[in-house]
Amino acid sequence: MLIRRIAGLVGVAVAAWMMWETVNPILRQISFGSDLVTELLNPPVSLIRLVSTTLMILGGLLAVAALRGGAWLFGAGAILFGLATLIMATSADYTLWRDEAVLSPFLLVIAGVMIFCHRK
Repeated sequence: MLIRRIAGLVGVAVAAWMMWETVNPILRQISFGSDLVTELLNPPVSLIRLVSTTLMILGGLLAVAALRGGAWLFGAGAILFGLATLIMATSADYTLWRDEAVLSPFLLVIAGVMIFCHRK
């Protein structure tokens, strides 16, 4: 159970950092005059990253609290985050997605630890 809580805390920390890495450029572009819908949907990776990191933060917090469904919620967010990484890898320069390429497998391993370690 302690391993599951530690994995949840690490997952929340990494997901919160990646959420900040998503929100900060969006806010910067909005301050230059762009609108929110354009920034979220063009390309759609920003929206997928926001949804996935939110799911991972919520799932990690539920896992830390030893509540049901936290690991699966975190796992769904990690899979969506991996999907966003694949979308970015097919369409963007590697300097834009190298953090995601390193963190996606790490987040999937954290999700696996939370899913396969018993709560009690």
